[in-house]
Amino acid sequence: MTAGGAKTRREVAPKLPARNSGDLAGAEDAGTAWSQVWDVQVVRRRVEYLLPRRRCGCSAVTTPCPPDGGVVNGVSFGPVLGTAAVALTAFGNVPTERAAMLVEVMLGQRVSAGFVDRANARLARQLQRGGFEAAMRAALLAEPVLTADESPVEVVTPAVDPDTGAAVSGSAHVMVIRTPDERLSWLTGLVSRCYDVVIAGLRAFTGHLVVDGYGAYQRLLAQAGGLLAGIQQCVVHVMRRCRAVAKLGPGGLHAAWTGQVSAALTDAHAEVQAARARGEPTLDPDRLAELRQRYDRAVDTGIVHNRHRDWDGGGNHPGYTLAVWLRDYAEQVWHFTTHLHVDWSSNAAERGVKPAKRHQAVSGYWQTNQTLNRWCLVQSYLTSARNHGLTVLDAITRALHGHPWLPEPVAA
Repeated sequence: MTAGGAKTRREVAPKLPARNSGDLAGAEDAGTAWSQVWDVQVVRRRVEYLLPRRRCGCSAVTTPCPPDGGVVNGVSFGPVLGTAAVALTAFGNVPTERAAMLVEVMLGQRVSAGFVDRANARLARQLQRGGFEAAMRAALLAEPVLTADESPVEVVTPAVDPDTGAAVSGSAHVMVIRTPDERLSWLTGLVSRCYDVVIAGLRAFTGHLVVDGYGAYQRLLAQAGGLLAGIQQCVVHVMRRCRAVAKLGPGGLHAAWTGQVSAALTDAHAEVQAARARGEPTLDPDRLAELRQRYDRAVDTGIVHNRHRDWDGGGNHPGYTLAVWLRDYAEQVWHFTTHLHVDWSSNAAERGVKPAKRHQAVSGYWQTNQTLNRWCLVQSYLTSARNHGLTVLDAITRALHGHPWLPEPVAA
């Protein structure tokens, strides 16, 4: 047996190859080498069930439901085809019509685009019935640290306000809430990037949140009875902004102070990594104070030199805007240096929104917010289950049979 339960059949090569040096028929036996060829075999099968029917005293006739979601007096496709349809569309980001074609090409069974869409809808229903959404939310809220990010997406039919019947203003987004180690990944569709819409799922979170500077998350600290332990501004995003300002003229004026900001933060990150490796709970206070002073001096320089600088685009110079932001949010930028278990970047969340961008690049759009939310639900399930050791096919099969994988909150 080999990995995955595949059977290994041993065969002996029928003859030795000829070489330029001559015939090897009389050569000395030197033992054997080995080679394996892995492949799969697609077996097409058709099963017909004879379903018993019973007529009760009221003349109503009852027929049991066929296995695997089949239909009475009709033809349906089994779980393997359904799993292939979901894997191609929800995880492989293949458009529905093309997924139907690929199912036929690979498995030899013609299916319709409607079947592919219904397979995704069926999986989403099974996840809802199995309590996946509630389990995922509970597991995320129990985490000590989360990252969050959001990205605009194209939805053809805009969401409608249930009270007024008018289209909701703003553009649709996909939001991801993720653990820094990417064990858990929750994607959800947003009707807009409105502050209250973005933070709705995080109001009960009591841990540390790593974000990219969007102002909506500040409301979690300002809300009455705020539960959030703290916010870490993504330092990688800070450095990107520093590099962008450093390219502005005249000369290398901005490169000096923005470079000093980045260098101080980079050195601080190295100190945190070293302290973690040594098992120390805190940084050396003198070293931390030195690094913070370097940062503060550089930020002050950026403010002073750009306060009255003209900007062609109107308003404040980008260097001044960045320096003021770095001053006002300094405690959040340096949060990781006093809470060593908090990651300094939101890269995990940024990677988490890439599937939505990839899906849109390939498929173009989602028709409605309902189909967007369905895609997010399935994507969240498959990504998180896969990060816990399940294959995509196993995760889909379990869910379609009514036993989806469910995340569990971390131990207190």
